[in-house]
Amino acid sequence: MILRKIDEQTRYFPAAPIQDFSNPAHKEIKHMLHLVAYDIANPKRLRRVAQTCEDFGIRVEYSVFECDLPPDRFEHFWKQLLLQIDPKNDALLAYRICAECVKKARVGGVALRPDPPNVFIF
Repeated sequence: MILRKIDEQTRYFPAAPIQDFSNPAHKEIKHMLHLVAYDIANPKRLRRVAQTCEDFGIRVEYSVFECDLPPDRFEHFWKQLLLQIDPKNDALLAYRICAECVKKARVGGVALRPDPPNVFIF
């Protein structure tokens, strides 16, 4: 069994066998998939933007998230992000990806996508 090493740079990956990671083409998209990417100039703003993205999506690269959200939830998320950036120094992008396009996604090499964690709130 091959495990992905967890260190400071890959801390968002769970300690799980590689076969537990998934290709987005094999996932069911419940709402509309958005790919959100950012380049934030200030470390404090960067942390806030990253934490907000972690609340709404799955990190697939250092500054790239997949968010499967209904339109109203995505709008709420997007407005929160816009409040946190400096529009003169930061970049924030979101691309909508339809379910049919997600089915055609390709993954190569070590481009792994963790499954969202199961969360139970009592």
